[in-house]
Amino acid sequence: MIIRLATEADSDAITAILEANDEPVVWPDVPRPPYVEHLLSRPRTRVVVGELDGTVAGVAASIEVGGPGRRFLSDLYVDPARQSRGLGSAILRAAFEGADERMTFSSSDPRALGAYIRNGMRPRWPLLYLEIAAGHLGPHDEGVVVRPADVADTARLSLEWNGIDRTVDFAFYARLPEASGFTVIVDGAEAAVGWARRELAPPDGRWLDHASIAPDADPVRAAFAVLRAAAGDDRLGAAVPGLHPAVAALLERGVRIGGQDTFCATDPNPFDPDRIFPSPGLL
Repeated sequence: MIIRLATEADSDAITAILEANDEPVVWPDVPRPPYVEHLLSRPRTRVVVGELDGTVAGVAASIEVGGPGRRFLSDLYVDPARQSRGLGSAILRAAFEGADERMTFSSSDPRALGAYIRNGMRPRWPLLYLEIAAGHLGPHDEGVVVRPADVADTARLSLEWNGIDRTVDFAFYARLPEASGFTVIVDGAEAAVGWARRELAPPDGRWLDHASIAPDADPVRAAFAVLRAAAGDDRLGAAVPGLHPAVAALLERGVRIGGQDTFCATDPNPFDPDRIFPSPGLL
């Protein structure tokens, strides 16, 4: 077993491992997988691979969020044919090297959750994958205005509201097919920012990559405005904290829960789940 930092030469092997674990990253008509390319070039990101018998068989990556020593595990995958040989635990430790505060979204696989608990993280709340059909949300209410916004403006407000500089990730979202950034104005005040794009995996529709909500905004009203802006007239998928106060109202309108992960962290409250619709991979 060899554990080492990943390089650009590992891109194809990492892509194959992600897709073997049902994580599609290859876009039709896009020459290179955008997510893998972003991960390998992203500043303040630690990507490690594990080799078994001279072949890359696992990948793990963590990104710095809000300062040194505070890291989010974005990926931990081992080739399904080569699991249960200790590789996952080894690359997890390597990805978190030097991190005092750790966080991630765990899948429903009990082996993953157990590994995160052993590494000091505790389950905190569910992340719900919502399936929102066209028409579920209705039109914007009075007082809501949605304006197109660029990377700089959305990153500035997100940083101001929750203390994490997402400029490089918003720039990545902006390059994805049919991407759109926007600012939500409620009663004349900036209430939320978001990025959405065309969904990669079937069924067709749109996906909300991220949204940040202002600390003084009504979280329910802002959440509905964000989701309406991201969806347009299309179907929308979104990852929403299960603790968010808008969840009950969304379910009452017929929105479905298509799946869930579990947010795990060493710190009980690293950020306010009422104020963020996170990316499962980039937070």
